[in-house]
Amino acid sequence: MFFIGINIILACISVGFGFVLNGLGNGYRYLLQDINSTLTSFDTSSIKIKWIEQPLDHFDKKNINTWNMRYMERLDKWKKDGPIYLFMYGEGEASQVFLQTGILYELAEETNGAMLLSEHRYYGKSKPFEELTTENLKFLSSRQALADTARLLESVKSEPQYENSKIVAVGGSYAGNLAAWMRLLYPNLINAAIASSAPVLAKKDFYEYLEHVSDDFEQHGTEDCMKKINEIFTTYEKRFRTVDGIKQLKKEEYICEDTDMTKVENQELFFLDKSSAFMYIAQYGNADVIKTYCEDIKNTSLVFSSKEEENVFYDTKNNCYDYEFDEMIQNTKEIDWLVSWTYQTCTEFSYFPSTSSNKHPFTDNISMDLFYKMCTKTFGPDFDEKRIEAGVKETNMMYGGLTPNVTKVVFVNGDLDPYHRLSILEDLSYEAPAKVIPRASHCRDLFSNRSGDPEELIEARYYIKYLIKKWIGLGDYNKPNEIKHTT
Repeated sequence: MFFIGINIILACISVGFGFVLNGLGNGYRYLLQDINSTLTSFDTSSIKIKWIEQPLDHFDKKNINTWNMRYMERLDKWKKDGPIYLFMYGEGEASQVFLQTGILYELAEETNGAMLLSEHRYYGKSKPFEELTTENLKFLSSRQALADTARLLESVKSEPQYENSKIVAVGGSYAGNLAAWMRLLYPNLINAAIASSAPVLAKKDFYEYLEHVSDDFEQHGTEDCMKKINEIFTTYEKRFRTVDGIKQLKKEEYICEDTDMTKVENQELFFLDKSSAFMYIAQYGNADVIKTYCEDIKNTSLVFSSKEEENVFYDTKNNCYDYEFDEMIQNTKEIDWLVSWTYQTCTEFSYFPSTSSNKHPFTDNISMDLFYKMCTKTFGPDFDEKRIEAGVKETNMMYGGLTPNVTKVVFVNGDLDPYHRLSILEDLSYEAPAKVIPRASHCRDLFSNRSGDPEELIEARYYIKYLIKKWIGLGDYNKPNEIKHTT
């Protein structure tokens, strides 16, 4: 699932108020970039854009206001009584690409299935309000989004041709949560689900994130990589202790002259930005990328920040980095998807990646106070630590945290992905298995096979499809032994 650079990724999960600025909160954008780079053609002629009217509040019958939700439909693979595969979108604008390739597309092709893709309320073109004020955002929640999806599926299932069709929900990252929770709350509609890289446990202080980033670099980096990382961050820390040190750091790191780097919150944004390079590689890279990055920083004394449009802190007019906290908040308010996801982290999930643990080399310079201040400055004084704690508690009580009462859901994680620390890693039951894929990163199982994929990842994709076909009563129940490679 906020403050790390802005378009570095954008595709499979959005998790973490601290990741949104870098796009780490909007994982789907990363997946889009990666998938688009592999497609040789993109035919959208078989995909229809549709709309459905939704209640603004599904749980208050006195509120009669409505809005229009966008979804996409592809039926060229479907045959009568075939299943319906729903790709659930999370914190970003929906894209047709997920109906062109990937595990959902393959399942539809192999089982004569219909394909749907739903857009989450308050994201993309599915906006109940044009202005995302704090008052207007009160109808944004996972529970409301799940009810939107249920109403959409009820409408689809009311059509005679789908009377006997089973429904499979598919999602990654935050949307992986949604796929599992659809099966939890609406088992009469959802017959099976794929929850990829789903951080189903809401957590206020997600200090384990940077712990796992450290584990990845220690395991897959060069011999002296951890020492080098700590050396760089310790140097940053020392620079901030004196006026001359700050002056030197501003010159070395191209920090804007007018940015007051004596302010604690500005310093913390700096450390968050610098840590984001390592977060991104751990969450979306692979063992080779980690090793290469370690080689790249071996003979340097700093961590290079992403430039221009890739970093919300970059001032393109003055060609420098502006870590001014208040300016960052203002920039956040001007980006709709970022405001919406920030609201959800402040009210439901938190996922804030502090440095409060001592099991990493990044020093302790990203406090929880930074994230609390982000919430209150963005939405008002009521969005404080107490409210964040209450939201996390309510989320875990509603959905069950790491022990949701579900069947026919497969929970899939890559062991490189730091978010797997908040996901389900052991089988809940025979019909709610967990699959942890060695050397895999965030949401990689949702892709189609490609050259260079680890054998374990390719096998996992076949295993997932085997389970889904078994659960909906279609296909060969025997797990395929042959591993096929595609490019």
